Amino acid sequence: MVEIEKTVYYGNLFTLYGKLLSPVQQKFLSDYYENDFTLSEIAENNNVSRQAVYDAVVKAQQKLVSIEKKVGAYEQIKALKEKLNGIF
Repeated sequence: MVEIEKTVYYGNLFTLYGKLLSPVQQKFLSDYYENDFTLSEIAENNNVSRQAVYDAVVKAQQKLVSIEKKVGAYEQIKALKEKLNGIF
């Protein structure tokens, strides 16, 4: 996946499943995807290392993908949008 596609994908998964993440993961992903903060900015704002933010973001992304594999809501929504685009 191209970087922009990854950002959109994870951002959409976060919108769908974000409430299932820990509060720290929610905060970091919100800052990263919704507020467009860098890892360094998030680290500075939360008084943690950049590596801690990176690790939390990666683990959260993995959890979101795992949830999507089980639930499949994102793929269902994507398929429905494609069908609707074909109609209109």
